[in-house]
Amino acid sequence: MGNIANMFLKSKKIEGFSERRIEIANTQILIRQVDLEDTKKLVAIEEAVYTGSAPWNQFAFVSEINQGRGNLYLSANVGGQAIAFIGISYRKRQHDLHITNIAVLPIWQNKGLGSYLIKFAGQLVKENHLGILSLEVRRSNRKARKLYETLGFKEIQELPSYYDDDHEDAIEMEWCL
Repeated sequence: MGNIANMFLKSKKIEGFSERRIEIANTQILIRQVDLEDTKKLVAIEEAVYTGSAPWNQFAFVSEINQGRGNLYLSANVGGQAIAFIGISYRKRQHDLHITNIAVLPIWQNKGLGSYLIKFAGQLVKENHLGILSLEVRRSNRKARKLYETLGFKEIQELPSYYDDDHEDAIEMEWCL
């Protein structure tokens, strides 16, 4: 991970992320930085995860990737097919890294890929001496909340009517590293 940590906080555009190969479920997975051409694939992953309705549209992903702040979007790929992704953003005011979005295709869930991506974000927190990785999760998403708690996240507060689509409450969670 070396040089990416310093560039992550200093650069408007993240450059220098080295692709890496990992093995999960006896399958080689390529972890690489997302580019604008990948945004349709991210929406497709969300549609699969959220039964046809993606919380973020392609415009939202393009906006996030093009923003001039410290953010990083990574995708996990098998045979050229995106199977998961994570978005991470440096929040200067909160002095933390924030998971903006994460999704793993249902067929790849419960194999350790989501945990790997979150732990990678945790490593960036440590390397940048920030101390906290944060996120929001739907109150009803018990499966995700359990994963986050297993990794070390703690519930901080409830955010009433947080989600635009159905006004469901969110739970803000933090992992102190």
